[in-house]
Amino acid sequence: MTFLLVDPPRDTLLPMIDDVYQIALAAVRGHLKQAGMLYSEDDGDLVIKGHRLGLSIVFDGFTRQGEQTIAPLEVQIRLDGDEGDRFRIGTLGVGATQEAALKSAVAEWHVLAASPVLAALGAELGAPRRKPAATVLAGWQLFAGRAGLRGTVPPALHSGGSFYTLLLTALRDEVSRWETPRDFSLRSIFVMASAEVGAGAAKSGVAPVEVQSAVDGFVSTELTERLTALAWPPAAGAYFYKQLFVLRHDG
Repeated sequence: MTFLLVDPPRDTLLPMIDDVYQIALAAVRGHLKQAGMLYSEDDGDLVIKGHRLGLSIVFDGFTRQGEQTIAPLEVQIRLDGDEGDRFRIGTLGVGATQEAALKSAVAEWHVLAASPVLAALGAELGAPRRKPAATVLAGWQLFAGRAGLRGTVPPALHSGGSFYTLLLTALRDEVSRWETPRDFSLRSIFVMASAEVGAGAAKSGVAPVEVQSAVDGFVSTELTERLTALAWPPAAGAYFYKQLFVLRHDG
């Protein structure tokens, strides 16, 4: 896979960053309206049930892959004045034009990161009668972003699959080590795994995998080791998985 870097002049990046900001802000507004959540705007931030939510954009330009434009993008959610690390996640937008690639990147960011954060703040999408029972890990309510999946993903890794249950058990063990907060608190766990096709994977039932994990936006060596030790399911081809888990404690 070959990428051609398209390095625009610095003075053209600022308007692009503002465009991304407006697209991302519109996605958040749309989510809140669809969820029926009241909010206000103050000095560039959205105020949701007393919590201030702001956005920061990290974008350094486009790349090209054949006829497609690729937009590597990072959107940081700043909640109640934090540094934006807790819910930081990178996405890749793909489109025939630069505008389409940016919109694609923001759309992926919305389902991966913004949606679980907003759900944890009370703006959960979906009809109340159809919502499943909340998942609680060691006293923290879990809001999982949509999994980012590429390649030949085994069914066991999908939500509700046998391995996914093992993964949540490992996350529960991590959460059980956290201190219980006195007040309302949101934290995050990010998991990313890249599995290759090994010669013995089919026979052993375990795929060779490289795992990275972060807690509140910072790499966790201990959690990475525990997740790497899990029996990741094999597939007919290589696959890639990433997911952001937002956890809420009401204090």
